[in-house]
Amino acid sequence: MNLGRWPGTEIRRSLRCAIIVGTVSMLMGCGTLAAPVMQLATETSVAPVDAIVEATATVPPTATSLPPTETPIPEPTATPTIEPTVAPEPTRAPALSPIDRLVAVRDAENGAALFMTFQDAANYSCSNCHLPDSEKTNLGPGLLNIKDRAASRVEGMSAAEYIYQSIVDSKAYTVEGFDPDLMPQNWAEIYSDLQIFDIVAYLMTLEGRSDIDDPDPTPEDEASD
Repeated sequence: MNLGRWPGTEIRRSLRCAIIVGTVSMLMGCGTLAAPVMQLATETSVAPVDAIVEATATVPPTATSLPPTETPIPEPTATPTIEPTVAPEPTRAPALSPIDRLVAVRDAENGAALFMTFQDAANYSCSNCHLPDSEKTNLGPGLLNIKDRAASRVEGMSAAEYIYQSIVDSKAYTVEGFDPDLMPQNWAEIYSDLQIFDIVAYLMTLEGRSDIDDPDPTPEDEASD
């Protein structure tokens, strides 16, 4: 038989038939076919899900034995007690007397001219007895810085009031060591009040270095002058 001519399907069919016949013959020679034994699959020991969950549960943190650090609480700061400030009473300027107010507005230059003018009714000028540029005595006390001394002569009287009184009533207060009768008593008749206020205004301007302790000039010094 020429197999090379058979179609492929015929060859495969013949081979299958031969295999089947051979297999059946072998089984018949061995007896009946053994029934296949069905063996149950061995149960795999699976841990319950709850046990797994418990096993994987988070382990609680271990409590430390160290005590908690206490944060110090600062003691409250005492509020300082502020003593009430007592406002000092304003210093009040002494009330000016009428004479003080009049002298403050009078003409000191006219007073200087009157001070130097010789008055026949008095037989003197003021400058004959009083030095305007010195504290030293001529016939009367020197009048340099007279406003400073006059302010403390009589308690309760200002410098202008004392000087005014000394002109119109020289015996009201006499400086120790001086004769009260040397001062003419008629100046209030020779000069008007306003003219006397001018003279007082001029005398209040006489200020400078005190020369009361300077040595008196010798006759030779006076001659050289």
